[in-house]
Amino acid sequence: MNRHIKENYIPLKTSDLGENHKLVLVLTPEQGLIRTAVFGVKGKKGGSKRVLIQPFSLCRGDFYYDPVKKLWRLDEGECLESRDTYHQHLNRYYGALFWADLIIQSHAGGGSREFFQISADYFRALDTEESSRIPLIFLKTIWIYLGFEGIRPDLSACSRCGRKAPDTRAVCYSPEGQVICSDCRMHSLPVLSGPARDLLLDNFQKAAELSAGTAQELASYLLSILKSLFRIRMDENSLKIILKTDL
Repeated sequence: MNRHIKENYIPLKTSDLGENHKLVLVLTPEQGLIRTAVFGVKGKKGGSKRVLIQPFSLCRGDFYYDPVKKLWRLDEGECLESRDTYHQHLNRYYGALFWADLIIQSHAGGGSREFFQISADYFRALDTEESSRIPLIFLKTIWIYLGFEGIRPDLSACSRCGRKAPDTRAVCYSPEGQVICSDCRMHSLPVLSGPARDLLLDNFQKAAELSAGTAQELASYLLSILKSLFRIRMDENSLKIILKTDL
């Protein structure tokens, strides 16, 4: 393992390490998730280092791995993009918290530059786009992630019998997001409407803005898939805030 690396990273969570230090969980393009110590950051002279550990910002730093202590150390770096709007707008902040949880639960998508870029683009869009677009950014990025992992359900046919689902029509789906036709359905199942299904099949290419009803419907569908795979923590109130467009 290379003991010294210099690359971009995204801080996700911090915790105290003694009186003057911090232990920071960061996402990196090559190493995936690593915990790194930032010494002196809580002290009187640690001001220059505090910008390097602000959650969800995009930074670049020098990391050194100490094989004796079995610990990464962040020696120096620079903040490339701060996330100044997050604490001013709850929908952006909660959207970022959700994605950080997904990164941790999914073990950083296995660790890859593509996943790092998806995450960096998402955090940047949450910070810079208009508030009315936050629900679309949130839902579209989940759909992109499912495609990246190769776990997008096939919305064109029943997952049990292979019967083709009619175009532009509503479909029932299992907790894992798989389409279930009326012949194979054994009990009541949630429904994905035709317009919502079309948005997914089209990869949100024609979605300028989403109605509140469609956004809620898509969120229920996509989160159902994620919750079948990971222990995603998303309560109804937090989701409502993310999907609001007037914050």
